[in-house]
Amino acid sequence: MLKLSSARASGPRDDSKAPVRPAPLYAALLALAGLAPAAGLAAGDGQRLGEIVVTATQREQAIRDVPAAASVVSREDIRSSGADNVLGAIRETPGIGLLGRSVGGRKTMSLRGMDGKHTLYLVDGLRVIATDDWVGHSDYQYDWTPVDDIERIEVVRGPMSVLYGSDALGGVVNTISRRPADHWQGSVRLSGSDASGAGGGDAVGGGVHLSGPLGETLRIGLSATHLDRDPLKLKENRRLSEIEGTKMDAGHLLLSWAPLAGHTFDLEHRVADEERTRQQISGVRYYRDLYDIERSQSIATWKGDWGEVDSQLRVWESDFSVKSKRTNGVAPTRPQSMEERGIDGRVGFGIGSAQHLTIGFDVRNEEMKNAGLIGGKDDATHKALYLQDEIGLSDSVMLTLGVRHDRHSMFGGETSPRAYLVWHVDERWTVRGGYGEGFRAPTLKQISPIYEGHEGPHSFYGNADIRPETSRSVEFGVAYADERLEWEATLFHNDVKDLITTRLTHITPPSGGLPIPRRHYLYDNVDEARIIGIETAAKWQLGHGFYLGGNAQWLDTKDKETGDELDGRSRLLLNARAGWQQGPWDAVLRVEHIGRQYLDGDRAPSYNLLHASAGYRINEHLGVSLGVDNLTDVRLVDKSDAFSYSETPRTLRVSLHGSF
Repeated sequence: MLKLSSARASGPRDDSKAPVRPAPLYAALLALAGLAPAAGLAAGDGQRLGEIVVTATQREQAIRDVPAAASVVSREDIRSSGADNVLGAIRETPGIGLLGRSVGGRKTMSLRGMDGKHTLYLVDGLRVIATDDWVGHSDYQYDWTPVDDIERIEVVRGPMSVLYGSDALGGVVNTISRRPADHWQGSVRLSGSDASGAGGGDAVGGGVHLSGPLGETLRIGLSATHLDRDPLKLKENRRLSEIEGTKMDAGHLLLSWAPLAGHTFDLEHRVADEERTRQQISGVRYYRDLYDIERSQSIATWKGDWGEVDSQLRVWESDFSVKSKRTNGVAPTRPQSMEERGIDGRVGFGIGSAQHLTIGFDVRNEEMKNAGLIGGKDDATHKALYLQDEIGLSDSVMLTLGVRHDRHSMFGGETSPRAYLVWHVDERWTVRGGYGEGFRAPTLKQISPIYEGHEGPHSFYGNADIRPETSRSVEFGVAYADERLEWEATLFHNDVKDLITTRLTHITPPSGGLPIPRRHYLYDNVDEARIIGIETAAKWQLGHGFYLGGNAQWLDTKDKETGDELDGRSRLLLNARAGWQQGPWDAVLRVEHIGRQYLDGDRAPSYNLLHASAGYRINEHLGVSLGVDNLTDVRLVDKSDAFSYSETPRTLRVSLHGSF
């Protein structure tokens, strides 16, 4: 039977005139398809089939055993990429696309073509306050933890509402923090970058991590990150910003007490204060647009390992706020904040030698403060129970079944089932597939009957009769691995219904000094969508330290109301890399292809980005990395006015990293 113990033990558009793209580049890239982190594949690593994943089942398993399509981005991957945030770290992961937010170069992540709001972002398995869909044009949910505190990032593709509830329609991205060590150790990073273009965009940053014992049973971990990036000036008018600047300080403190063998009590607090700035124009007035963003989270966790039984109980509170300031007499946007308080727990145990059962609960209260709410605030409560049963049908076949029921204080209940089968055909081949359902609860703005928002000539109203967005997904995948080659491919089909958008209800004559009529919108369930796709990833060890790797995703999307393709979804995404590692040296050349897409109804062309990096380990405690991102200095606005976001221009970056 398969081992059930921990992994350490085991509107119609006319495309008739669209140009036909030359095939050689795409054919070459597809031939390399898979080339990047297939299962979090990193430079110079050999087989990583023993990579540990906890997100897919809430317990440790080897990545080839998990009942899902999953990838892992390691701390070394993050260092090699030079990423200073989570989005940059996972950008080349299979199934990941980026959606522009039309403001300051902001982007959110898309899993398998789903909206950013349909991907649940976790830190250590705990949801953080997502800002998609209630803070306009935001991407604020990705910077809750210092980048220097990250041990790895797990990406699980496909609906995961059965374990995590609302928002996990497209999948889950889980950032795993570094645990305190049993001996004193630490790391330090200093980094800087120089951007080409019209001016600005340069950055300096750094971080530190320190952990160790304070006694026989008590350990401490401390991480901090600082980032200061200037706004990038707009080439056509240097008084305006193309990409906003950011100043951020983030920290994480963890105390871990193990008074008894198998039992740990953790107290932790994380905080991230950020300032976003950009130069804008309103009419004929230039002004500075500034956003103050504050995040904090406090958590108390008990974990118990009773031999055949494992358990966890956790209480937590999270706070998020954003305030706008604008100069030169331009009115700011209204301040907003969200508070969440919750408790969750689970217990897992084996039934015989071939079955493992997990039972859990989740209770969460959220309170929003916004001037658009009558009385200035409103709140909602989420409650849930879930069950997961992992059954070893034979030595090579594992069936995972799960069901979750959520109760919402406003819209009622939602049940999310899931079934997944993993079959290890032999030591090299694995076949997997399953069916799952997911949902996303309406935001308090959307469902609160006391919400009114007025922005310019538009007014928005909450709707107490609104229903959650839901999805039904099926997937089938195969994977192969030997001493030199790793490859996987997955076919998926996702139907999404009751998508929440705004519906025009009526128009009133001009008022309040505005020369145009006011349009009134009600949040409502309007749209349905269908997404079909194929994703593939591979890595090939060539010998003598050389390797090829990469991934590809092809999407066929459809808005069922209009018959059009969904906005912001590249039909084809390709990531390819060639790398080398020998002794203290390593080097990587990476290519990204972002396929053509529709943005606000306009067809935006495809584009390619080329990146290069190299590293040298000076000694066992000190190393240096050098890289150039966007080598060919691609600028999207020069390609098409349809693009609503920007890519960073050609940027030289260097970092010095030490450990002890």
